[in-house]
Amino acid sequence: MKPPFVFISIFFFLYFLLHLYLYHRLKKRNPYILVLLLLAFFSPLFMRLSDSYFPPLFAYIISFASLFWMGFMLYFILIDLLLRVFLKKALYSVILSLGLSIYSYTETLRPELIHVILYSPKIPKDLSLRILHFSDVHLGPVMGMDKVRLIEETVKRYKPDLIISTGDFVDGNMKNKAHLKEALLKLPAPLGKYAVLGNHEYYRGIDHSLKFTRDAGFTVLRDEVSEVLPFLVIVGLDDDDCRYFKACEQEGKKEEIFRAIHRDKFIILLKHKPRLDTKIIGSFDLMLSGHTHGGLYFPLGKWLLKRFFGFEYPGWHALNPHGYLFVSKGLGTGGPPMRFLTPPDLAIIELKGGQGAFHLYQQYL
Repeated sequence: MKPPFVFISIFFFLYFLLHLYLYHRLKKRNPYILVLLLLAFFSPLFMRLSDSYFPPLFAYIISFASLFWMGFMLYFILIDLLLRVFLKKALYSVILSLGLSIYSYTETLRPELIHVILYSPKIPKDLSLRILHFSDVHLGPVMGMDKVRLIEETVKRYKPDLIISTGDFVDGNMKNKAHLKEALLKLPAPLGKYAVLGNHEYYRGIDHSLKFTRDAGFTVLRDEVSEVLPFLVIVGLDDDDCRYFKACEQEGKKEEIFRAIHRDKFIILLKHKPRLDTKIIGSFDLMLSGHTHGGLYFPLGKWLLKRFFGFEYPGWHALNPHGYLFVSKGLGTGGPPMRFLTPPDLAIIELKGGQGAFHLYQQYL
């Protein structure tokens, strides 16, 4: 059985246990509550069906309700298990969980803008290039024009030379999302718009995802190299989940891609998951990634990031003498539309000629 299907099976098993726990915590157990909980349990399936067959507004309502409930349930179980001694009644856990869920939703609406100036002797003197980097927009039934407008506002304000997306750009049925495609297509970027695939592009259909991304004006790099300027090269590596769908371009040959690139060029590596392959460390100057969403929920996310990716926080990581890694917290959310002390972000990266360390600024949009 392929890992994505194993994950789905485990998810529904655990999701069933969460609802069973809530049902047994309620004092009033009647057929109506049981039916409501069963509907809530099957809501992820309703969400997928509504995204495929319903008009966008109905798909949004069903999907948002399903995902918000999922986030609420996570809070409820965690709070009730930890504080059950103090919160004798399940109602108290429900109220506290609802409050945290509402706050966590509002946090998704306030993205950070991360502004970095990075100096390199590989960039010609007196030259400055500006890059807009975003990741994990998860365009679909819930994430839509509001996220695209944030990108539009950032482009209008900072006028980047390059626009880069590092995966999970598409996460839904995009056949009825022509307005998103047209808005993205109009984004000006003198040196181009580039993207790599994330795992969700495969989950929602690789051909479908590629068509939308390319129609939106992005060059999709799948284990490929693009020379943007004589001194600037972009390498895009496909997400490793491609192997579960037999859709990999050059599986097992990623290190060979770098051998043909002169090391006197400034090399930007685009890779959805921020896992550092020891075979290619030292082959790039700047790596841009996403996927982690900053852990979503602090402090649990901090522990998970350390366990699975080797670092506690998203953002900038110096790999000297092997360059820099920037991990975006993502602009959207692929699951519940909630974050806790991990706001979404976009990054403006300025590349300048010369020696020196990088300078980092952070602010809310």
